[in-house]
Amino acid sequence: MSEAPLTRPPTPRRTFVTGAGGFLGANLCRRLLRDGHSVHGVLRPGADPWRLEGIRRDITIHRLDLRDAGAVRTTVDTVRADWLFHLAAHGAYSWQTDTGAIRATNTGATAALVDLAAADTFEAFVLAGSTAEYGPGEHPAEEQDPIAPRGAYAVSKAAATRYARTMARHRGAHIVTLRLGTAYGFWEDPARLVPTLATFGLNGRLPPLADPWTVRDFVFVDDVCEAFVRAAYTTTLERGSVLNIGSGTPTSLAELVDLAREELAIEESPRWSTMDPRPWDAALCVADCTRSRDRLGWRPRRGLAEGFRALVDWLASDSEHRARYARALGLAPGPRSRRR
Repeated sequence: MSEAPLTRPPTPRRTFVTGAGGFLGANLCRRLLRDGHSVHGVLRPGADPWRLEGIRRDITIHRLDLRDAGAVRTTVDTVRADWLFHLAAHGAYSWQTDTGAIRATNTGATAALVDLAAADTFEAFVLAGSTAEYGPGEHPAEEQDPIAPRGAYAVSKAAATRYARTMARHRGAHIVTLRLGTAYGFWEDPARLVPTLATFGLNGRLPPLADPWTVRDFVFVDDVCEAFVRAAYTTTLERGSVLNIGSGTPTSLAELVDLAREELAIEESPRWSTMDPRPWDAALCVADCTRSRDRLGWRPRRGLAEGFRALVDWLASDSEHRARYARALGLAPGPRSRRR
């Protein structure tokens, strides 16, 4: 459980969420609405807002290319948000390989928003970083550890973190970077590992799998949203703070598959190394989250077994969700009943 109660300000805040149509953004928008805040969400032009079904009338959507600095400034001046949550990114998915788009989105567009935050445009600016910034390591990574990012995505995120930290300290702005582990949960892309396992498992099957000893630091999306909100509220943080958000527990792919097989009574045996490894697989590390606990009073509420079960229940309880995820993975739309 979270260690400290979350102290809320006396009035709701006007919030601005980039990447609102993405996995993390859609979940954060829902959390902010539940807390009583008004939400303005940025979607890139042409993006499918399917994750925002059910709340589209409750938020204000802005179609905006974050690489267009002039349009961004105009929109920011119009919205006049108290809090900016910057979740938009490119390159986190294996099919996003355009290094120019990765640099322009993750570093260039982020730097432009940081400049606005450093000019006191926002009361709080919380940036989504990544534990991939650390690179490979033999022990849980701490925020003060040297970084050795691998690949364009990790390098671009590390550059954004460094710029945000430098400008926050220089201008005294409340800018916080949360280095996230492997977030999973509701509304995640169907092709990602955990929803793929859940969707296949509901059909009594296992998907093609990579090396069983690939390690992740899984953290449930609701816990990630809690961290974002706490980071915005906690104005006593050191300017430019960088905080790890993860479980602090290494989980191998073999352990995750064992969990899925037990939860969903899957009889099929794993087919290891039948999926090509991704370039960053060896670079992902486990995060030491001591500083987040001490500075934010935060720790994850849901362990992996509980979080996986919540995702399975979410998929199994809604026929539209089931059909969408099954179609995306080339499966029959109707899952079988779970057995435990």
